[in-house]
Order: sequence, then structure tokens, then C-alpha cells
Amino acid sequence: MLEDESGRIRLVGHHVRKARLVTGVIIGALGAETANGDFEVVDICYPGMAPQPSSALEVAVQGDKMEVDGVFYCVSQVLLA
Repeated sequence: MLEDESGRIRLVGHHVRKARLVTGVIIGALGAETANGDFEVVDICYPGMAPQPSSALEVAVQGDKMEVDGVFYCVSQVLLA
């Protein structure tokens, strides 16, 4: 099912069958409405990552040594209750 402000339409086609989509996934679907009211999908587009700001962290690698200037956080084995 594809849902927007105007309603819902059932997605059909090879691309939909092989895609692993779950509720809430944002996609772009290219296709056309069929005679029986379904939407035949010919291509699916997934959103990419937004541009990330450059980090204040600078890393210099020389041979087998690495120097790190800036703030560095390492979190391990965090248990959330």
C-alpha cells in the first residue's frame, strides 16, 4: 500500500515483490495506475543520507600510527532499560 493525503493505493509489480518494505518507509515509486485500480511499480527510489557537516575531528595517519586532534567519544556496552 502507498498512502498519501489523497488516499491509499495497492502497489504491484516485480519491483514491489523483490523489495523489502515495511510500514513507514519513505520511497519514491515510478509507475502507472492499472485498469483495476492498482499501481504498477516500474522503479523504486530510496532516500539517501543528508549531507553531513564537517567534523572538528581531524585524523592524521603516518605509517602505522594515528594521531587524533579534537573531541573523541567512545561508548561501549550501553544498556538501556
